[in-house]
Amino acid sequence: MSEEEIDFTGIQKFEISEPINKINDDNSTQGKEQAPQAKKKCHFPTAYTILTIIEILVFFLTYIIPKGKYDTIEYSSKNFIIKFHNGTDLTINATEQVLNDFKIKIPLENFQKGYIKKPISIPGTYNRITGESSNFFSLFLYPIKGLIDSSDISFFLMILGGNLNILIESNALSSGMAALSRVTKGKGFLLACLVFMIISIGATTFGMLEEIFPFYPILMPIFLKSGLDGMLAAAPLYMGSMIGNMFSTVNAFTVVLGSYSAGINFVDGVVFRVITLILGEVIAISYLYLYYKRIRLDEKRSVCYKIKNRLEDEFLKNENDKKENEKEEGDEDNLLIKSTQENKKEEFSCIQKISIIIFICGFILMIIGVMILDWWFEHMSAVFIVFGVVLMFLFGKGEQKAIEAFIKGAGDFAGVAIINGIARGINITLDEGKILDTIINSFSNAISGFPKIIFGILMFIVFIFLGIFIQSSTGLAVLSMPVFAPLADEVSCSRSVVVNAYMYGQFLIAFISPTGYILVVLQMAKIGFNYWIKFILPFMIIMFVILTILIIISTFVL
Repeated sequence: MSEEEIDFTGIQKFEISEPINKINDDNSTQGKEQAPQAKKKCHFPTAYTILTIIEILVFFLTYIIPKGKYDTIEYSSKNFIIKFHNGTDLTINATEQVLNDFKIKIPLENFQKGYIKKPISIPGTYNRITGESSNFFSLFLYPIKGLIDSSDISFFLMILGGNLNILIESNALSSGMAALSRVTKGKGFLLACLVFMIISIGATTFGMLEEIFPFYPILMPIFLKSGLDGMLAAAPLYMGSMIGNMFSTVNAFTVVLGSYSAGINFVDGVVFRVITLILGEVIAISYLYLYYKRIRLDEKRSVCYKIKNRLEDEFLKNENDKKENEKEEGDEDNLLIKSTQENKKEEFSCIQKISIIIFICGFILMIIGVMILDWWFEHMSAVFIVFGVVLMFLFGKGEQKAIEAFIKGAGDFAGVAIINGIARGINITLDEGKILDTIINSFSNAISGFPKIIFGILMFIVFIFLGIFIQSSTGLAVLSMPVFAPLADEVSCSRSVVVNAYMYGQFLIAFISPTGYILVVLQMAKIGFNYWIKFILPFMIIMFVILTILIIISTFVL
C-alpha cells in the first residue's frame, strides 16, 4: 500500500447545529473558539507489515509445536539415499524391493526418469526429535535468508524493471500504448479475457506463475487506458494463473509431480481435469464480467474507486501530464497546437518500434526457454540483460543517461523483491523450526479412516491449510503425497482424488495467502491487499462450494 492511500491529515468536519448567538455566547465565556482537532484514520497495513506479523507468529509457533521429522528417501546415481530422523544416512542400491520394504507405492522408473528429484517422506516413519529451538536473533535472520534464497527472482524483476524504464524514458512504451489503446478502444474487457485465457493455458500446461510478473507493468497501463478499473487491470493475470494451476492437466510442477509422488500416473483422471478446467475458466470469466458490468453502470462501485486517480497517476503519468498541460494553456489556439504536438509524440518512430519489438522478442524467447529448455530465472535474467544492452544502444541519449534510466527502473522493483524475500523467509522459518512434518503427521492421523466422501472433503480442507505455510507446489507434493496418498487406499478412494484435493486446496488459498505471491503481484499493481480481499473473497466462496462438489463427484468417477 503506497503512501497516497494513507491520509494522516484528514480534518474532522463540523456542522453548525446551534444558533449563531449561542456560539457567540460560548465564545465570550471561553475567550476563543476551539480549533478542530486532527483525527487520524485507521488503514489496512502494508504488505511489509502483514508479512512481518506472520513471520513473528510463525517463529513463536516453532516454540509451541513439537519438532518432528519423517525419514526421507532420495534417488541419486542408481542408488537410494535414506536419511533417518536421527541424522544418519544409508546408501543402498535402488530397487523395487527397497521401495516395497518402505511401503512406498511409487514405481522405480519414476525415480530413474527424473520425475521425482527431491527427497520424499517415507510413510509411517514420523518421529519426534529433540533439539534446541532457534534463538531470538534468528527471527531477524530468516527474512535475510529469504532474500538470499529468492535472489534469482529479485534480480530478474530488477533487470526487467531496468529495461522497462528505458522504454518509458524513450517514450517508446507510451507511444506504443497510445497506438494499442486506439485499436482496443471499447474492447478492454475482451482484451482482459484473452489475457486470462492465455495465462490459464500456460499455467495448466507448464505451470505459469512467476512468469506473469513481467506482464504487470506492461499490461496495467494498457488495461487502464482501455477503460478498465484497477482491479480488472490486475486480476486477469493472477486469476488466470491460479485457475490454470488449480486445474492442471499436464503441468510438471503440480499434477505430474503430485501424481508420481502419490504412486500413480498423471494421465489418471486427466479427462476429468480437462472438463473441470473449462468449468473453472467459465466461472472465473463470468465473475469478471459481472464485476465489469457493475462498474460500467456505476464506476463508484469499483472496489478501487478511492485509488482511481492514484493508479492513473502511477501508470498513465505521461497521459495525465498531457491533460494537465492542456488545462494550463487555456487558449483554444494553443490547445490545438499542443494537441497536435502531443499526437506527433505518440506516433511510433522507427527506433521506438524496433525497441518494442526487441522487448517483445525477449518475452517470446523466455517462454520458449521455460517450456522447452527447462530455463529458470538465471536464464531469463540473462536474456533480458542482453536485450537491455541493445535497448541502451537504441536509447539515443548516451551511455550515462541509459545506465541512469536502467538503475532507476531496477530500483522501482526493490520493494517487490523485499516482499518476496520476507515471504520466503517464513517458509524457511517453518523448515528450520522442524514443525512442518509434525503438522502433516497430525493431519494424516486426524483424517484416516473416514468414509471416502468425507475423506476427500477433509483432504481438500487440509491442503487449504497447508497451502498457507507451503506455497511451493513441488515442495508440498513431495512432503505430503507419500504420506496422504496411502490413506486413500484404506477407504477405497482413488489416489487421483488426493492429487486433485492438493491442487484445489493449495491454489484456492493462494488467492489470498500472504506467504505466496499475491502480495508481490499487488505491489506491482499498486493495489492494497484490502481492496483485493474485497474483490476476490466472494469468488473464493463460490469456488470453495464448486470445488467441494467436484471432490465429491471425483470420489465416484475416478
